[in-house]
Amino acid sequence: MKAFATIIASAALALSTAAQAAPPDSNSGEGYQADTSFMSTKTRAEVKAETIAALQRGEILNGELYPLDFAAPTRGKTRAQVKAELALALRNGEIRIDQ
Repeated sequence: MKAFATIIASAALALSTAAQAAPPDSNSGEGYQADTSFMSTKTRAEVKAETIAALQRGEILNGELYPLDFAAPTRGKTRAQVKAELALALRNGEIRIDQ
């Protein structure tokens, strides 16, 4: 019985080793050759030029800029407006400064 178990273990080891040593097929990733049915209408130089132009316009996101908000920024109040509001609030008693 011990010899039979040894033979089975040896066979399993040999088969698993052979499976690991098998050459990669086209589905393994190592032998992957891109989809050749696609035909581009642009040259590589045209694509690179478009990419550089999009980067310069800020249309391509990188780093921590995602998601980019294309909404126009709103302007806040001027310093003079804030000071005027503060003075009004102090006169009306809305803000109290204790010393």
